Order: sequence, then C-alpha cells, then structure tokens
Amino acid sequence: MSILLRCPVCYEALRSEQKSAVCKNNHRFDRARQGYLNLLPSNKKRSKNPGDDQMMVEARTRFLNHGYYQPVVDALIDKLKSFGNEASQRILDAGCGEGYYTSGIKEQLKDSSVCGFDIAKPAILAASKRNKAIEWLVASVSELPLMDEQFDAVISIFSRSDWPEFVRVLKPGGHIVLLTPGQNHLMALRRAIYDEVRPYPEDKRLQDLPEDLALLESQTIHHLMMLENTQAIMDLLAMTPHYWHVNAGQNSNLSNWVSWNVNWKCACRWYKSTTHQHR
Repeated sequence: MSILLRCPVCYEALRSEQKSAVCKNNHRFDRARQGYLNLLPSNKKRSKNPGDDQMMVEARTRFLNHGYYQPVVDALIDKLKSFGNEASQRILDAGCGEGYYTSGIKEQLKDSSVCGFDIAKPAILAASKRNKAIEWLVASVSELPLMDEQFDAVISIFSRSDWPEFVRVLKPGGHIVLLTPGQNHLMALRRAIYDEVRPYPEDKRLQDLPEDLALLESQTIHHLMMLENTQAIMDLLAMTPHYWHVNAGQNSNLSNWVSWNVNWKCACRWYKSTTHQHR
C-alpha cells in the first residue's frame, strides 16, 4: 500500500517513473541516491536551508540512539495499535526530524505504510539511513505534497502543526496524535540557561483547533533520565532551540558537568476527525 504523493507545483497526483516522481503536467522530481524525494520547491522556501542544521541533526541522532526517549516511542505504538486495522494503516510523521520515532513505529508496525517528512534536508538525509521501507520526503508542513484522505493517523512530535493540512490528508474518522512538551519539560536544562523559567503553555495548540477535530483523550508521559557524560549533556542542549540562548559561560559550565539527572514530561493528545472541509 504505497503513499499517494501530490505535485507541490500543480497539486496533481504524482506517479512513480523509474527513479523519479512525475505528474501529468510533467513536473518531475528525482529521487536522491539515498531514496528520499525533495518535494519542497526552492520558491516555497523561506530561507536557503530551512529547518535544523547538520550539527543539530547529528546531536539529535547521537542522543536519541541511546534510547533516552524510548518511552515516547512505546506510548505512540500503543496508541496506534489501539486505533485498530494495524495491518492496513497509513501513518504520517509530520516533522519527523532524523527519523528516530518514525523508524521505531515502522519496526513495530511492520505491515503499515509509513511516511515521514521534514523541512530540513540534513534531517531527511539522516532519516534515509535509518529505514529504507519508509517514504521519506523533504517537505513543508504548511503545504503537504500528499493526496487527500489517505492516512489513518498523523503524528506530530515536538513539531509544528498545521491543522487544515492534517485534516485534509486524514481519512474520515482518522486520528491525529500530538505530542508537546509538558509544563516542566527539561526543567533542569532550562534553569541552567535562563534567569527566569516559565512553564510551557501545554494548551497553546488547542486554541485554533478546527471544528472537524474532536479531542478524545490526553496522556502525560513522564521519565527521568541519567546523562552520564559530557557528550550526552551537550547533545541534549544542541538538539533543542535552547542551544541558541546559551552564552559562553553557561556553555562551559554545562560541558563541565560529569553526570546529570534530567526529568522530562510530555503531553500527548489524540484527536479524531469528524467531518472534512476541503479547500
């Protein structure tokens, strides 16, 4: 069950043709040697190299590969299994980064069709090395190069959401799983950086929830991790936006810590589509 792609130029369906994807208007997109498709035209980028850079991607890859966020993967898989039709599910990971969560889902739900996309090309390059059975795309969340009403589930993990686009590609009755930082997420890290630390606004994304989505349930995922070396501490810092707020003195203090206990707490919510409002 293949993922149905849409041309980012004219919005017609894309068909596979050798190592390319082509629409009826002959807009052609070649697959990279690593297997992914770049479906983000240069005229739709807000910068030359949008998204995470190579340094952040490498830090995230090293850190996540140690399994610090495995409880998130486990919770996502349990929830996806509860939706039923495991063998025939199409799953979209919106803003997949370097593919840690996406690959974990595919490894557990082997018969599902999984697509992951991110706006950052370095992230998709890294993701392509994780699992060749996933459709990897360079794309923007605000204009998904995907055909309508095909996904059973859309997941968004610490990433930007676009409710209208999520609803458009979701099957009627499909689910959206949204995971955001809990109010005290990575509090120890934030206290080491900022003079004043405010709780994350957990309900921020609910303010613009469309009428055709209904909140079904919320869950908190809480975990304590022990970072036992400087590399892990610095990788955690580098994979977050907090990295850009650290001055030289703080950076030195953090890098001199030998070990660190870090609590993190995530808010996981899932929604079910009711009606569709096509554009």
